[in-house]
Amino acid sequence: MITSKVNQSARRVLFRCFVPSRCNLHTSPPRCEQGAAPVPLAFSRYENNGGDDAHPVLILHGLFGSKSNWNSLAKAFHKNTKPVRKIYAIDARNHGDSPHSDQHSYEHMVEDMVALYKSIGIERASIIGHSMGGRAMMLLALRYPELVEKAIIVDISPSPGLGTSNTNIPLFLQSMKMIQIGPEATIHQARRIADEQLAKIIAEKPLRDFLITNLVKNEQDGGRFHWRINLESLERNFHTGVAQFPTLTGHRFEGPTLFIAGGRSDYVKPADVPLIKTLFPNSDIKYVKDAGHWVHSEKSAEFAKLVLDFLNE
Repeated sequence: MITSKVNQSARRVLFRCFVPSRCNLHTSPPRCEQGAAPVPLAFSRYENNGGDDAHPVLILHGLFGSKSNWNSLAKAFHKNTKPVRKIYAIDARNHGDSPHSDQHSYEHMVEDMVALYKSIGIERASIIGHSMGGRAMMLLALRYPELVEKAIIVDISPSPGLGTSNTNIPLFLQSMKMIQIGPEATIHQARRIADEQLAKIIAEKPLRDFLITNLVKNEQDGGRFHWRINLESLERNFHTGVAQFPTLTGHRFEGPTLFIAGGRSDYVKPADVPLIKTLFPNSDIKYVKDAGHWVHSEKSAEFAKLVLDFLNE
């Protein structure tokens, strides 16, 4: 059974912070100034009548993503974990159905996760994170190792910076903010218009399609379109809050850790291995041949096997 929800406190925050879009496409309704306080994260839960004795698995997507990107894999993980585990696919702050905030850093994301543990009564879990979500999950394991059973980090490392494919991300955010679509358009027409405008900047059609999954039509706001992701906050915080991982001293996660990297990606380099082994001494690194940064979608079968073999050990 799949349950997609924002917990009751999240529903109250989303309602309380709803601000109708006035004219700009990039102004998104669920916006809160939360300061340093954690925001209540939206999630989808995959469960049946079993799985209460096994630690659940928490999944956090990457930049521009959402919990829905992991729907098929979450179902597969739930079905094939032994013993069966509940799976939680989570929307990070400023993404998906989770509230927007002017603050966006890995420290903030970790505190959001800690609050989620408390709100749904989880004492310990295995964690999976891709890219931005992977760094948040790394920091969670390093800062709160008692909360983490096993960690799976997907195509990202704790080393400074990111892979070369990140260099245009600020330009992507600026381009998305500039898109103009009238409220009379249907969602299909709007996505076509957005694709045409983004094509001037982004040559790769799959990447444009991925970004456009964040475009939604708000019938309660006169049919206006907005982005589910908080473009302004992500642009403002990208270089300090996303592109850089916090420098840590005296922190290690001793639990089992698996790094899964794309064979064609440069987000996990050979030069990163010493730092990975220092912070995660009980870690292994697996490269998926012919996969890029989105290894979990490009080579989903190979990725799922690596995850399930690790979780079921």
